[in-house]
Formats: sequence, structure tokens, C-alpha cells
Amino acid sequence: MMKLLLLLAVAAPAMAQCSYTFSPPASQTITISSDASAAPNTITVTGFALCSWQATTNAPWITFPNAANNQIYGSGTGAVTWVASQNLTAGSRSGAIVIAAGGVNYVFTVVQTAPVCTLSLSPASVSVVVGGASGSIQVQTNCSWGVTGGSGLITLTSAISGTLNGTLSYTVPPNLCLAARSGVITIQAGGTTGPAQSFQVNQDGSPGNLTLTPATLTASASALSGKLAIATDSSCSWSAYSDVSWLSIAGSAAGSGNFSLPYQILANPSAQRTGNIHVSGQLFAVTQQAVAAPAVVLSAVLNGADYANGAVSPGEIVAVFGANIGPAAGAVYTVSGGFLPKTLGGVQLLFDGVAAPLLYASSSQVNAVVPYAVTGSTKVQLTYQSTPSPTLTLPVVAATPGILTLDRSGFGGGAILNQDLSTNTPANPAAAGSVVVIYCVGGGVTNPPSADGAILGVPAPVLAQQPVTVTIGGTNSQVLYSGAVAYSIAGLTQINAVVPPGLTAHGQVPVVVSIGGVQSQSGVTVALQ
Repeated sequence: MMKLLLLLAVAAPAMAQCSYTFSPPASQTITISSDASAAPNTITVTGFALCSWQATTNAPWITFPNAANNQIYGSGTGAVTWVASQNLTAGSRSGAIVIAAGGVNYVFTVVQTAPVCTLSLSPASVSVVVGGASGSIQVQTNCSWGVTGGSGLITLTSAISGTLNGTLSYTVPPNLCLAARSGVITIQAGGTTGPAQSFQVNQDGSPGNLTLTPATLTASASALSGKLAIATDSSCSWSAYSDVSWLSIAGSAAGSGNFSLPYQILANPSAQRTGNIHVSGQLFAVTQQAVAAPAVVLSAVLNGADYANGAVSPGEIVAVFGANIGPAAGAVYTVSGGFLPKTLGGVQLLFDGVAAPLLYASSSQVNAVVPYAVTGSTKVQLTYQSTPSPTLTLPVVAATPGILTLDRSGFGGGAILNQDLSTNTPANPAAAGSVVVIYCVGGGVTNPPSADGAILGVPAPVLAQQPVTVTIGGTNSQVLYSGAVAYSIAGLTQINAVVPPGLTAHGQVPVVVSIGGVQSQSGVTVALQ
């Protein structure tokens, strides 16, 4: 017992004098790189053999290899071997290793530098069909990562965070709307200050996901109201507009899901028209019919010189009367290729279906030349802007002579030239024995035959073999020529006659033309000296 007490007495001073040195010293900050896990680090402890010490750490990323409970116990001289895990955050971090020795805590500060975090996604975007799809994103990084934001379009089916390279799985549900849609999720590496990238999904829509009933409408010219049924999923929004002023949306032009869209159509004052209501790219196509054209009424087909009603003859120039039979402003012919037109101002005049050459067309009067092919009887019909008139049936005779008059009334001074080709008037009468030129219509066919609507040359064809007579002042006149007019339209007839030399009448005397036994109108005069 005495020996044990003696030993304790000897040892006590030695324990009280425990001292330690460290390498590196505790006052020095230990700085390591972000990937320091590749090699262990050491703190050397130097002390007396009987002086014990203990090493611990407050940093979970610092570990003591093969140490129970991550603590190291030692005495005297020894080494504290420690390892730092790789820094996967975006910033630097610090921790402490504490060595308790001789009643003193020696703190060794460890600072681990921040890594340079990189991040890439493969793929960075994807296109998905309207029926939806599943897929995955390859996350490539040297840090920790996580999903920091996203769209409800994309459903994640795997862990939304990880360390270093990883895989992120997702699904995209079917698109129930007409319009295409897109969504993104954002992935960030190294915490809130690290790099971030977005993964974008573009998904097709389908026209079949929004239907309009009806899709088309043919409306009358009258004003109309109706409703357009929009059918689509309740999650789908839509907007509508009209591309014409006469077709309008009555009420809200935007909504979602099924809806009954009211619309209005204004009365159409004129020609057929078309317009559309657009609903998110789908069309409700409306065709509105033209306002009903007024009836085309064909009242009479008269001789163009004396306005006689009844039969017509081949090549006769006629005046046609009616209501709504042509343009209100009137249209006058122009010659094309040596012929009169057969359509003028939207007007056609048909004899047994054959279009007649036209001289003039207005809403109430049309002047035309009867086709030379008519015979027996003929059915006459007028069309204006493709609207036909009722048909008139007229007899056809060989000739219907009518003398043209200066005032176009069919009476009074005739359209007659004196021998010097000056106009015959009371102030410019013809002398007995001189030749006068009388112009008339309804002369009939010519020899050789004239073409419908032709502008004739020289020599002009003569009338067919029908007897032609002229009386002036009741006295027979010698006829020198009867036939077509050179450089004029086929259908106009010229008769050159000699004023009877022995005629004693003066002033306005009656003149009558007879062709094939048919006489011209009475009341036409020629002025004689």
C-alpha cells in the first residue's frame, strides 16, 4: 500500500504538466478543395505518453475513418486522420474539429471551397403528341440538384432531387383542347445560388377537341338570329370573333367548355356574301344569299323604226320593252372583231335560244337585231344577270319594213338623204327627178346572206328577190338600189329612189316603202321643192 501511494505521488506532477503541440497549429484555418474526399487529412498531436486527448467534429461532412461514433481517443503523440466529403452545394462551407486535451478544447477550423457547379439536361425540351406520353430527363451535374418549380402539365414520377448525375421521370397527360400547350419544370444544381435550367414540353392540340354545330350555314337574305353550339372539355378556354361586319356575336366572345354562342346576321341588301365566326381556329362559315332580284318582265318586241307590234322578220332591228331587263345606267355597244356584242350590260336576248346582236341595253329598253335564221315563229326570251324573263312567241314573216325618222318617233320627217348626201329637211328639200336615200329596217334576208351582227363592207349585199317599191306623194318612184348599208350593221336597209320628175307636190309629202308586198308605216314624209 505504501508503494502504491508512492507511485501516485511520483506520477501526479507529471500529469499536471501535460502539454501538447499540433501540426498544423490550432490557430491556422485548414482550407481544402470542394472534392477533398479523394484523400485523407491529418492533424498530428504531440504530447506526453500519459496525457490523453479526444477528437470530435461538429460538421457532418467531416468523418474520422474507422472511428466509433465518429470520435478518436488517444494519448501522448498520435494523429487525427479525417476525411471531408465532396462539397455538392453552391457555396463554400466551414466546420470544426475539436481536440480536447489537458482540459483545453483546441478548435481546428476547416473551410471547404465551393465547387463550380455545372448542369445540363438531356433532352432540354420535348414535343408530345395530343394523346400524352411518358419520358425521362438525364440530369448531368457535379453538385446536388432538385426541381424548384414547374407546370401542372408535367407530372413527375420519380424523386425530384438527387446528387450528381441522375434521372428524372415524368408523364404528360392527354391534351383535351384544340390549342397546343406547353409547360416547363426548372431544375437547379448546388442549392439556391447554383445554375438552373428549364425543361420544356410542347404538346399538340387537336381540331377534333373543339367542334362547332353547325359548322356551316346558308342563310336567306333576311336578317337572322341563331346560336352556335361550342363543344369542348371544361378545361379548355376559347375565344371567338367575326371577320365581317354583317355577322356579329351577341354577347360574350370568350369562355371555356361547352357553350351556346348567340349570333346575328344583318339583312343582305345586295349580292351573295360570305363570312366566318372564328372560334379558337375553328370556322363557322356563313353564306348569305343575295337579295331576290326583281322579276325580269319582257313586255313587247317592236319594230325599231315605227314601233309596230306583231311579227318579226330576219335581220330586223327591234326595240324590246319591259321592266328590269337591263342596267339602270344603260349600256351602248362597242364593236369587237367586226361584230356587235351578243351580251351587253349583263343582258342577252334569245330567239329560239340563239343570242341576238345587241345595240343598247337599259332597265326598260333593249335594242337588238333579230337573227337571220328565224323562220315560221320564234320564242323570244330575255335574261338579265342570269335571271330569265317569261317567253314571248312571235310570228316570223319575210319582211317588216319600217322607215326610220329623224326624231325617232316613227312619224314625220324620214331619215332620208338628198342626192348630195345632205339630210333632207323642210329647209333642205329634194328636187323632182333627184335621187333620195331612204333608211329603214325589216328588209329581210339579203343576197348573199348577211352574218348576224356583222359590220358590213363594200359591196354590201342586196335584199333577196322580193319586190321593192317606193311611192312619194302617192306617185310610184323608180328604185335604183335596195339592200344593206355599206360600213354599217347588218339589218339596216338602204333604198335609193328617184323623186318622180313630174311630181308637182311641194313641202312635206308622204313616202311609203313596200317590200314583198308589206308596206311601211304611214305618216312618214320627205321634203320636196
